[in-house]
This record gives sequence, C-alpha cells and structure tokens, in this order.
Amino acid sequence: MQLDWSKWKVIFEKNKLVIIVGCALVLLLAICCYKFLNVSNTDDNSNANLSTNDDSTLINEQSTNSKTIATNNDNAKSVKNDKKGSFIFVDIKGAVQHPDIYKMKDTDRVKQLVDKAILLKDADLSSVNLAEKLQDQKVIYIPKIGDKDQKDINMNHFALKNNHTEDSKKGNSTINSEQININDATESQLLTINGIGPTKAKAIIEYRQQHGPFESVEQLKDVNGIGAKTLEKIGSKLTI
Repeated sequence: MQLDWSKWKVIFEKNKLVIIVGCALVLLLAICCYKFLNVSNTDDNSNANLSTNDDSTLINEQSTNSKTIATNNDNAKSVKNDKKGSFIFVDIKGAVQHPDIYKMKDTDRVKQLVDKAILLKDADLSSVNLAEKLQDQKVIYIPKIGDKDQKDINMNHFALKNNHTEDSKKGNSTINSEQININDATESQLLTINGIGPTKAKAIIEYRQQHGPFESVEQLKDVNGIGAKTLEKIGSKLTI
C-alpha cells in the first residue's frame, strides 16, 4: 500500500499553522516537565544532605554528651574516694575477743577499733583513751581488771603524750629566756654575758643609738671592739 503524499501535503498546507503551534506546545511542555523533574531531584538531594547532616550532628552531640557524662562520673568517683580518706593498720591486744591487726580509716578513734575487736567482760577501760585518734603501725593494749602494771603503763603513756607538747614549749621558752635581746638590753644586762665588759657594753648601746636596731646578731662585728672571735663566744647568748 502506497501513501498518497499529495493528499498529506494538501492537509499539511491547510493546517500548517495548527501543526506548528502544536509542535511548539509539545516542545514547551517537554521542557517544563524536564525542569520540574530536575528541580524535584535537586530538592530530594538537598533534603537527603540535610538529613545526613542532622544525623551526623545528632551523633556528634550524643558522643559529646556521653563523654561529658563519663567525665562527670569519673570526677564524682574521684571526689567520693577522696572523702573516704586513706587507711591505716593498727594492732589491738589484751582483753578483746578478736585481737588482731585491723584496717582502719586514718580518721578513726580507739573507740571504733575497740568496737570491732569486741571487749571481754573483764576488760578495764579506765586507763584507755577511747577518744584518741588511731595512728598507723601502733599497738593498742586493753588491760584486764586487776592488771595494774599494764594500767600504769597506759596511764604513763597518755600522760607523757599529753605533756610532750607542753614540755617542748617550756623548753623553748627556757632557751629563749637565757638569750638577751641586743635591741632592748640595758648596759647592766649586757654585762651579765661572759665576754662583754663595760667597754663593749657601752659600744653596743652607742652603736644602736647611732644606727638604729640591729638587723642580726652578726651585725655586732660592726661594733668597735667586737670581732669574729668575740661574736663566736657571745653569739649564742644573744638574739634580736
């Protein structure tokens, strides 16, 4: 079957304008569809990227929060451990049911140790200082009733311990009282020191009046008549 081109040519000539306009409309519609689909794909990709970024941000925030919580927990544990304090080991003997070496806190008292060891019925606490703070590597002895020798030892131990500080202070006071302050001493006081005669005593007072208070005992070497040997002899008896 052969096409009648002449017939189609006549139809095209009659409808030429309509055909051209129709083709233009089809082409325009195709272009619009292409642009619409392209924009839609771009939006989808953008949304996908935003979703990915949001997920990454959320993961990072969760990771940061987890690290912060872990750090806070570690700090809390550290503070809690610090509050517990350190431990010491103390030996308890005598009238207790369980004499042994006990692990105690460095803030505990003898009372806590006695409570752990459990006293015997014939235990005598009259010479035991239950309020005394425990010390590492020490022995606590609980005497029995009638155990006079050990009771005396405990009493002497606590008495010596309580008086140790006072004795030290008294000793220091005695030493200081034997020394004479060269910035306050009178001539008669200076003369009581072996090695300082009337001439040296007057020279010390005159120097002090002219130059002001001594800044050190060694400054006495600047006084006329007092050399290194004299200062070595009298220096331990003087102070400022």
